[in-house]
Order: sequence, then C-alpha cells, then structure tokens
Amino acid sequence: MSGRVFGESVADLIAWAVEEVRRDLPRPVAHLGRRVVADRYELSPQGRLSPTGQVLRSWLGVLSRTDNTTAARGGRADGVELALSEAAVFRTQADVNPVIARRGDAALRARLQQHSPLPPEQAVLAYSLAGLGRDGRIVVDVAVAHRAAVETARHLARERAARWQVVADRSQGAPLVFADSKAGEKRSLWRNVVLRSLIIAAAALVCLSAVSHRFEREADHIVAQRDRLLEEVRHLRLQRAAQDDIEPALLFARSHTGLPDLLDGLADVMAHPDMPAAVARIDLQSPDAVRILPTESGLGSLSIALDVSPTEESGS
Repeated sequence: MSGRVFGESVADLIAWAVEEVRRDLPRPVAHLGRRVVADRYELSPQGRLSPTGQVLRSWLGVLSRTDNTTAARGGRADGVELALSEAAVFRTQADVNPVIARRGDAALRARLQQHSPLPPEQAVLAYSLAGLGRDGRIVVDVAVAHRAAVETARHLARERAARWQVVADRSQGAPLVFADSKAGEKRSLWRNVVLRSLIIAAAALVCLSAVSHRFEREADHIVAQRDRLLEEVRHLRLQRAAQDDIEPALLFARSHTGLPDLLDGLADVMAHPDMPAAVARIDLQSPDAVRILPTESGLGSLSIALDVSPTEESGS
C-alpha cells in the first residue's frame, strides 16, 4: 500500500470515527466556532446564478448552511457551493449489498449506475450512505445530473472562487457532491479538518489533564494537612477533658489544711486572747479559719484565722 493510499485510508477512518462521535453532540457544542467557508448559489435551468446563502464550518468540522437573509452575519467566503436546480437532478434511493459498499467508490458507483436514467457517458452520479435497510443491506441516496449541466456549473463556480463544489441539495443531510475542486488534490492528513479538530481536542484534553492532576495533588496535600489538624484538635480535647476531671480534685485538696498544721493552728487558737473560757464546739472553715461556739448562750460565735498553709505548701 502506497503512502498516499494509506494516508487517505487513515483520514477516512478518522473522519468516520469523529462523525460518529459528534453526531450525538448537543447542537451548541457541534456548532461552536462557526465561520463562513463558502457562498451558496443555485443554478437555474436558464443558466442564471441566484445567491441562496452561505456555508459555515465549526471547529469540529460540522457544516451548516444559512439562507440569504442570514448570510450577512458571516464573513467574506473564499469558496463557492453551487447547487443545481431540482429540474436538472434525478433522485432515487437504492439498497446495496454491504460487500459491494465495502469494495470502494468505483465498485459502488458501478452498482448505482444501474439506477441512472442516463447512459454512463452522459451522467454524473453523486451518492451518500443513508443507513441500514432491511436484511442488513445499505441504503444509499443517489442523485444523477446531466454531464453538460455539471460542466456548465463547474465553469461558473471556477470563475468565482478557487475552492468550489457543484452539488444537489437534500432536505435531510448534507448536499450530494457532483464535482469538487479538491477532487484531484493530494490528501494531507493535517489538512483534514476533522483530523485537525481531533488533534486540537486531544491537546486540550492533555492540558486539562495536567491541570486536573495538579489540583488533585494540591487537594491531597490539603486533605493530609486537615487530617493532621484534626488529630491535634482531638489530642487537645482529650487533654482538656482530663484537666476538667482532675481540676475539682486539686481544688478540693488545696482547700483543706493538713492534720499537723491543723493541730498547730488549734494550739495557737486556744492561746488566742479572745478565746472564751468554755467552748461548746469548734468548726473548721475552709481553707484556713475556725469558728468557735462558746458554751455561754450570751456569747456569739468567734471566727479565728489559722496561721497555717495548705497541704501542698506545707509539704514543700
């Protein structure tokens, strides 16, 4: 297989694959980045050209057409699409064996020529695969025009632009192409619009993947830092809970005087000048005082501070 044939095969395969993918894309996505690529004209049976609109191509290679009233929204086109009038085109649908469809353009055209009302030397045939029919056969849309009409249209289109097509419009789907200025050109993979769109999309995906990977690393770092902070908070809460449990016991111990110090303090109290002669009761008042209740009912209670230190301080 020559390099040219291989390149054409790869381009056709990629074009088919992308067409299958973009067929289910939402209309705004498929038509993103549309630009004018050709002016559209219709050739009347009398040989007059009437402008009918423009052809636009999106970044994904999706072609769309405007009528003449909305053509002004586009820009200046560098191509021409010239449609033959309905009276000049014979249309039909044929179903062919998949084996014939896979043999290539020449074999398929020879099979479809059987549906032409004109002899092969006077006819120009255009076709497009329409889908699957009964029993697995392939349905093909076929258009046939007189060779003289196509040659006239080719001449008029060539006068207006270097890039041109002679087509038959369809109500559903892209027009059927009778003649194309690019028919004799060497096909380049890079010049294939679909392939360029695929490469651009792949590059965009690589960039997005790199950015996504960077954000994932930053997110992992943030998650690890959050886990460390949560562990520190949990440890501090445990310390605070233990402190809350121990604090009452420490306060209780600090509020009571040790027994040796208490006895020494009571000895000092007994020698206090305000000490009554008879004592009915001695109450310890935390942390460092005693209340004396005299035996005589006429005397009130007496509070005397103990010159002692709490347990922790007396033990130091």
